This record gives sequence, C-alpha cells and structure tokens, in this order.
Amino acid sequence: MYRLPRILILFFAAFFAAAPAAALSETIAIIVNRDNPQKALSRDEIRRIYTNSVLEWSDGTPVAIYDLSVDDPVREVFSGRVLRKAPSKVAQEWAHLKITNQAKNPPTAVKSESIIIRRIAREKGAIGYVSLSSVEGNPEVRIVNTIQ
Repeated sequence: MYRLPRILILFFAAFFAAAPAAALSETIAIIVNRDNPQKALSRDEIRRIYTNSVLEWSDGTPVAIYDLSVDDPVREVFSGRVLRKAPSKVAQEWAHLKITNQAKNPPTAVKSESIIIRRIAREKGAIGYVSLSSVEGNPEVRIVNTIQ
C-alpha cells in the first residue's frame, strides 16, 4: 500500500531534478541588435554591462539591458557563469542600488526569451541573453558571445 506513493515520489523527484540539469547543458547566447557596433564581447565586458559599470556602447548609444525572470533556468546559468552569483543575489544587489539611487542602468526583467529577442531586434542599444537554440539563424540580432 505504501510502495506506490513512494515510487511516485521517487519518479517525480528524479523528473524534476533532471529538468534543471537539461537547462544547465544549454549554450547561452549573448545577443545585441544587428546594428550594434559591437561584433564580440568578452565575459568580463558582459559582466561589466550587467553590473552597472558600462552605460553606453562605443558609438555613444545607451545600453538597454534585458534579463529573464529570477526563476528562469537560463538566467540561473547566465548569472552563475557570467556574474558568478545566484540570480536572487543579483536581484537583491540591484534592489539595493535602486533604493540608494545608485542604479545607473538597471536591467529590465521580462518573462520569456522570445520577448528579449523581439526587444533586442527593435532597440539598437539592447543586450540580453537567451538559449542558443532560440536565436540561431535570426537575422535581427547578433550573437556576440556564447556561454557553455
């Protein structure tokens, strides 16, 4: 009588444990508008953009930063591998900067990768990250780095 629930619990635990692992193996693409002057960005340059240090591109265009929601697996990979922090920690730091009026250019969080791609396609100064598979072959944006 107790075996069935225990088996189901083990099944669901294994299933949900595997879901984030799949996201962690996905390559992340850092993308900008196709008219952006940047052809490539290093991880350090990306980190500087996402941590309030770079406000303009080399041609003077303001940087518009896009982020996924804190609980998105792609953001978890990006934050860990580029910013070297958990997404919740990054969000807390931005909240502190906003409260103390030190946030010069906070990121805009959006619900999905498709929204990030659309916004970057429309805004010359925009930067964001999405899974590589969601953006490959899109002529509206340029991939400036990939994060394994």
